[in-house]
Formats: sequence, structure tokens, C-alpha cells
Amino acid sequence: MSARFELNGDIETGAASRLAGVLSANPGAVTMFINSPGGDALEGAALMAEVERHGAVTVHVQGVAASAATLPMVAAKEVILHPAAMVMIHEPSAWGGGTADELRDTAAALDKMSATYAAAYARHTGHPVARIAAWMKAETWLTAEEAVELRFADRIEAAKAPQMVAAYDYTKFHQPPEDLVRLTKKNGWATGSPIPKTQEKKDAA
Repeated sequence: MSARFELNGDIETGAASRLAGVLSANPGAVTMFINSPGGDALEGAALMAEVERHGAVTVHVQGVAASAATLPMVAAKEVILHPAAMVMIHEPSAWGGGTADELRDTAAALDKMSATYAAAYARHTGHPVARIAAWMKAETWLTAEEAVELRFADRIEAAKAPQMVAAYDYTKFHQPPEDLVRLTKKNGWATGSPIPKTQEKKDAA
């Protein structure tokens, strides 16, 4: 039986360290379960690096793998999706104030991050970087079938009981699927703020 690691909810500082501990203690097969709307973009990149370095991680997406959560997902040896799972990729974003020069520096840093992530997705899916970059800019949501078709995942598991997606205010994304918007409203996840507390962020100062 392989070791298990769960990535649930917002991705925050420390997630990659926890994963590194599990992977270093288990050099063989490790199963990672993802149900996350994303979070800290740099932490997501660190999770991807750990998965790539280990080389024997199988990922199961149970509810949603969005934003930063897709970075360790695509790096896995095998990616298996629940039939009702959703996958989303978009450009990293930042929130904060500063001078004009500071904001320009932040924008330049975000451009570099987007390019780095597009290259990573392209490496793992085989799509041209320019195509991936266009999907990221458009904020692209994929069903399980679409994710497999576009090589973000390898296969869809046999139908089981539905897995509740991670609790999150999905209205904060630019183009969330209507099903996730309805869930957000039904479950009272909306906070009324346009910026999530753990929205992908980068301190470019």
C-alpha cells in the first residue's frame, strides 16, 4: 500500500514542506489526493518541484484542482480524475499597493511566473507554450473528459460517490463554471470580497 498525502483546501506556506517530508520518508510509490482551489502560486511551484523530484507520485483529483493546485497535478507520474472533477489553469495574480515603479516590477514578475508555468504545463502535456499561455490568459476550466483529452490527466476513475469540491468562493475567479457558482451561493461560501485571502500572490518587493 502506497503512502498517502492529501492536498485539500487553500494552498498556503508549508504545504511543500509537508509533502517533502512524506516523499523523503517514502521513496517508493506515493498517492496524492487533490481537492483544492489553489492558493499561493510559489508554494504550488514548490509542490510541483517535489513531485517531479520524487518521480513516483500518482495524483487523484477528487473535486477540483484549480490554479496553483494544478502544478503538482501535472507533474505526477499518473493523473487520475474523478468523473465529476474539474481542472482550471490561469495566470498567477497579485494584490497589493505601491508606487508606479513597484507595481510595474510586480507586473514584470507576474509575467515571468506566467511564462514559467506555461512552460511547465507544456512540458508535461506536450502542447506548445503559446497554446498553454492562451488557455491560461482565458482562465480555462476543464471537465474530467476534457482534461484527459488535452493530456492534463491520464484517465478517469470508475464512477464512485460524488466528492464534494473544496469549500471556496468560486465567484472570485473570472469565469467559473455555473455549477461551482451555484455551490458557492448554496453553501454560503461567498465572502463579498473580490480578493481571496490566499489568492495566488507574490511579494515582488
